[in-house]
Amino acid sequence: MSAVPLADWFAGDGPLAAQVPGYSPRAVQQEMAESVASALQSGQHLLVEAPTGTGKTLAYLMPALTSGCKVIVSTATRHLQDQLFSKDVPLVQAALDRPLKVSLLKGRSNYLCLHRLSLTESAGDLRRADLLKRLRDIRVWAGRTRTGDIGEIGDPADASPLWPRVTSTADNCLGTSCPVYDKCWVVEARRAAQAADLVIVNHYLLFADMSLREEGFGEVLPGADAVILDEAHKLPDIAGRFFGQALSGRQLRDLVRDGHAEALEAGGDMPQLSTSLDELAHAEINFEQTLGELQGSASLAEITEDKTRQSALQQLGVELDSLLAQIQPLAERSEGLGNIARRTTAARERLTLLLTHDNCNVRWLERRGAGWVLHTTPLDVAEPFTRALAVHKGAWIFTSATLSVNQRLDYFAERLGLNSAHQLILDSPFDYEKNSLLYTPTGLPQTSAANYDEAVAETALPLIRASGGGAFLLCTSYRAVNRCAQILRTQGVRPLLVQGEAGRAELLKQFRAVDNAVLVGTSSFWEGVDVRGRGLRLVIIDRLPFASPGDPVLSARIQSMKDQGDEPFSEYQIPQAVIALKQGVGRLIRDKDDRGLLAICDPRLRSRSYGKIFLKSLPQMPVTHELNVAREFLAAMAAQT
Repeated sequence: MSAVPLADWFAGDGPLAAQVPGYSPRAVQQEMAESVASALQSGQHLLVEAPTGTGKTLAYLMPALTSGCKVIVSTATRHLQDQLFSKDVPLVQAALDRPLKVSLLKGRSNYLCLHRLSLTESAGDLRRADLLKRLRDIRVWAGRTRTGDIGEIGDPADASPLWPRVTSTADNCLGTSCPVYDKCWVVEARRAAQAADLVIVNHYLLFADMSLREEGFGEVLPGADAVILDEAHKLPDIAGRFFGQALSGRQLRDLVRDGHAEALEAGGDMPQLSTSLDELAHAEINFEQTLGELQGSASLAEITEDKTRQSALQQLGVELDSLLAQIQPLAERSEGLGNIARRTTAARERLTLLLTHDNCNVRWLERRGAGWVLHTTPLDVAEPFTRALAVHKGAWIFTSATLSVNQRLDYFAERLGLNSAHQLILDSPFDYEKNSLLYTPTGLPQTSAANYDEAVAETALPLIRASGGGAFLLCTSYRAVNRCAQILRTQGVRPLLVQGEAGRAELLKQFRAVDNAVLVGTSSFWEGVDVRGRGLRLVIIDRLPFASPGDPVLSARIQSMKDQGDEPFSEYQIPQAVIALKQGVGRLIRDKDDRGLLAICDPRLRSRSYGKIFLKSLPQMPVTHELNVAREFLAAMAAQT
C-alpha cells in the first residue's frame, strides 16, 4: 500500500489535479477511494453505488494502482475497456509517476487467428468481391499488427461474416497443437496479463473464466489479489447466461464448415464424413425453418408443443450422433479433425442437457433474425456465483451508478449472494434541486390502453417545442418507438433520429452534431450514453420499464418465487424496473453544470403505491404535474444559454 495518504492524491493541489484539467476535490470521490483501499487491504467484499459525477473510475483506480496488489478491473463493454486502457489508466499512471504494468485482455473473438485465416483463404468458398478484398486486407494487416486485435482494422460487433471465420472460439482453438501457436495473439495477450499489475477485462470474459466455460482463461483470475467490477448492475443477468448452457445454430453451422475445411486439409478422401456434415447442416436448416416467423424468446416447452419443431430438434441429436460415429475413427489423422470430434461430442452433450428438464434451470429458445440459440439459465445465480467467489478469494468490489432500490442495496446483494458485503451508497455531487425538474403529466390513459403511445407522443410535443429539441424520448418497446416517431414526424419535429433507421453510434454522432435534435430509442439508449451540456436537456420516458411478462426466464423465476412463498412483484419485478429506470434517468444530468427536465409519462408513478419506491430511488429533484410549469422551466433554461 502506498505510504502517501489517499487524501493527498485527491487534494486540489495534488497529483491528480495536475493531470486533470478543471479538477476539483469531491468528498464523495475520496470517500469511495478510502473504502476501496480498505477493501483491498482487508480482502473484503464491497458494494458501492457511486452516482454520475462521483468520479468513480479514479476513485477505484488510484487505490488499485497504489495497493501493491495484482488487480483485475472488469467493465461492461469492449468500448469501456478501451477507454480505461487508453485514457483513464495512463492519467493515473502519470499522476503516480511510477512504472506499472497494465494489460488489456479481451475475449478470443477479438483476436485474429492466423490458422483460421489460412483455412478461410484455402477454402475457396467466398464469392463476394467485397469479402475477398476484405480478406486480402486482413492478411496485409496481419503482417504489421502488434496485438492482433481486430478492433484495429474493423468492428468485431459489425456482424461481418468474416470475423467468425478468422477468429477462434474455445471450441475450435487447437491450443498448443496449432501450427502457428508461437504466433498466437490470444496467447500473447494472456502472457501479458499474467505479468501485469492491473488487467482490464470485460464482464463476459470474467464470467467465462469464473464458470470455466472457456478453457485456458482460468489461468488469469486465480493470479489476482482483487477484482473490481464497474457497471456492476449488469452482473446478475450476465451471470445467468454464463452459469447456464447454450447451443446455437451458428455453432452447428461453424462446426459443419470447419469440418469440411479440416477434412480437405487432411486429404479430402472422406466421403462419408462429408455426407454426415451435410446431413447435420440440413437438420439445422430444417429446425430453423420450423421456427417460422417466431422472434424474441420462448420457453422450450412452448417450442416443443409443436410436434414438427420437436421432431426437428430431435433430428439434430440424431445427426450429431451420426457425425460422431464418422469423425471419431478419423480423429487421429490430424489435430484439426480431432478438434472437430471434440466439438461434436460437446455439442451432443450440450443438446442432451438442454433437452433434459430439471427444477433449477429455465430451458428456453432465443430467436434473432434467422438465428437461434437454445439456453438453460439458472433460476438462482447466487449459489454458483458465491461458489466461484469462494474459489477466487480476495477483495471483490462492485460499483455502479445504479445499484440501490429505495435507498438500499439489498436487492443487488441478494441476487448475487453478497449479503455479508460492506455497503456504501454515495450522495450525488450534482445539485438536482437547482438544475432539474421532474414532470409527471396527468390525464394519460392506462399504459395498457390502445392509444397510450399516441398519448405519450402528444405529451412529448409541447415539451420538445419548449426545449427547442435536445431531447431523448426513451421507450420500452420497438413498437412504441415506431409509433411515437411516426407521430412526431407528422407533426414536423426535425431533426428526428429514430432507432433502427441508423446504427447506434451514427445516431449519437448526428445527435451530438446539433443542439436541436430529437432521438427516439429503446433499451440501448437507456444506458451507456453520455451527452453533456445543452445538447441533451430533455429526457422523456414513456413507461416504467417493467420486464416483459412473456420473457421465459422472468416467467419461470416468478413461478419459482411463488412456489417458495415469496412475493415476486415487490421483491423482484419492482426492484428490477427501478434500476432500469435509474439508468434512463441518468442520461439527463451528466455534469455539474448540466440542466434539464425529466418527464415520466407513466400514470402508475402516481396512481400505484409502488410509485413511491420509484420516486424515492431517483435523485431528489423538484416535481410538478403542471405542463405550464414544465414549459416555463424549459423556457428559462433556454434563455440562460
